[in-house]
Amino acid sequence: MTMQLRKMKPYLQSLLRVAPRPIITLFRDLSRFDDETRQRARLEWRVIADGEVNKGLAFTIEERQRLGILGLFPGSVRTMEDQLFAAKANIDARLNNLSRAHYLNALHNRHRRLYYRYLRDNIDDVMPIIYTPTVGDIVATYGLNFQFATSMYINITDRGHVNDVLQNWIEEDVSAVCVTDGGRILGLGDMGAHGMGICCGKMMLYTALAGIQPRVLMPICLDVGTDNQELLQDPLYVGLRMPRVKGAEYEELVDEFVKAVTHRYGLKTLIHFEDFATPNAFKFLDKYRSSYCVFNDDIQGTGCTGLAGFLNVERITGRKLDETIFLFVGAGSAAVGIILMLISELKRRGVSDDVISENIYIFEAYGLITCETENVPEVVQQFRKPVKPLADLAAVVDLAKPNILLGATGKAGIFTEAVLKNMAKHNEQPAVFALSNPTLLSECTAEQAYTHTEGRVLFCSGSPFPPVVIDGKRFEPAQANNCLTFPGIALGAICSQARTLPDEVYSVVAHELSQNTSQKRLDAGALYPTIKDASTVAFKVGVAVAEFLFNNGLSHLSVIPENICEYVKNRQYILEYRDALPPMWPYPEEPPTPPKREKEKKK
Repeated sequence: MTMQLRKMKPYLQSLLRVAPRPIITLFRDLSRFDDETRQRARLEWRVIADGEVNKGLAFTIEERQRLGILGLFPGSVRTMEDQLFAAKANIDARLNNLSRAHYLNALHNRHRRLYYRYLRDNIDDVMPIIYTPTVGDIVATYGLNFQFATSMYINITDRGHVNDVLQNWIEEDVSAVCVTDGGRILGLGDMGAHGMGICCGKMMLYTALAGIQPRVLMPICLDVGTDNQELLQDPLYVGLRMPRVKGAEYEELVDEFVKAVTHRYGLKTLIHFEDFATPNAFKFLDKYRSSYCVFNDDIQGTGCTGLAGFLNVERITGRKLDETIFLFVGAGSAAVGIILMLISELKRRGVSDDVISENIYIFEAYGLITCETENVPEVVQQFRKPVKPLADLAAVVDLAKPNILLGATGKAGIFTEAVLKNMAKHNEQPAVFALSNPTLLSECTAEQAYTHTEGRVLFCSGSPFPPVVIDGKRFEPAQANNCLTFPGIALGAICSQARTLPDEVYSVVAHELSQNTSQKRLDAGALYPTIKDASTVAFKVGVAVAEFLFNNGLSHLSVIPENICEYVKNRQYILEYRDALPPMWPYPEEPPTPPKREKEKKK
């Protein structure tokens, strides 16, 4: 009996994932029926309840009859296009983006292929719903819309048993995990177990943009408590109600987790670290990057996205990066990730350390980092300036005369009118990157940037802003969104079964993203491709990453595919319905069985 239950476990879990109570009732009632009836009912509910298999009204009449689900749907038979139309009508009827996100989440659980097809076909409209800025609201209200068994939670109390917990995941083959401890979610801070909303959103974009098979993806939250008192007092909070565990106990859990994942699913498994607090983000990246296939989107994804924007500023203005003055506002994981990528790019071009240090300024909460600044993180110490401390950002802009101003602070409005006007005073085409998410925390709005620079700014933001019209001229702000990089990085790493992801990979990604920004976009002052092109960009980035990994011996595969582009394409998720019935073909009629002969009697 135990062995039979083990064999049924993946099937039962797929049912419980969508509708636990009805399915439990069904299996309790099945005990009254014979084996044939029970088996038929299992098939019916498998077809309907598993979002990967279910086609809803798209099941043909023949499929409904043969699968034993006739009568469980209305008589109408719809095409996928009909269903996409109905989904859009549902989206349009919702009053706000959070409600739309909840509808899409339900669609994901019921009709997976339809969900991802809708995302792909409407990515420009859907991105603000499933990703920034609405994902911040999804996280903030996560307890209100908690979904059963769509992700994995590993608690600090599971220390010593992480491998046992992973055994309970529905899929046996996992190629990538996205893990967070909820320590620093967007600009919201410590969100504890509710940070899972970010991991789910990221992995959905893996599939929607890069075409990665959803069944090989696992979002995970390491719940080590939270120091967010508001959450601890919230009756709807789904995580452990305890202060955040830190120090050795916390690091041992992370170490056990990394080893358990690679033990169960192999060293080829991509481990995507997401929204860890800055010190922990750098610590774990440095610890595991040389031995495992790990990736930190906040540091490396943001880094190559930022560098791609710098490369396009170079293309537009004609000013070389080694002649460009940079002012970074903020020194968290995002800003430092971009700085590290910039340093790598400049060194590859032969620029000396002295010139690099001279051309980069960093402004923190307490002001410009100078030789007098105390407790400066080691990673940015080389950028201390021999000047008097300055706490006024507008004055620092006047002093440094930067060509590129980048903010990743989470402080709304820090790029004031004076700051923007000073940027315009010193540059014909000042470049301003306001990267903080969500929109409400952006360093400035697109309208402010264009207005205070007389429309001359090369502006981009982390979250989307609507077009701006000044003196009859229309400006469309570009979005420096990591969705242009991390899905492609994951696609390339998974398809090549990467051993590790060295810094050179992210340089490849940055240059590929830059090259995929059309001249038409550059002529309009846009530093990035449109979000509508994100799927095309993700595929090209994925192929470029896979080529680099294959060609540099960083793949677990022993044979390099002849055509890497076709190889990657053939491993992408199919966004069309498949036949629910196996293929059938006629067999010739068998000749009649010869009559049996009586055995001859022995003479």
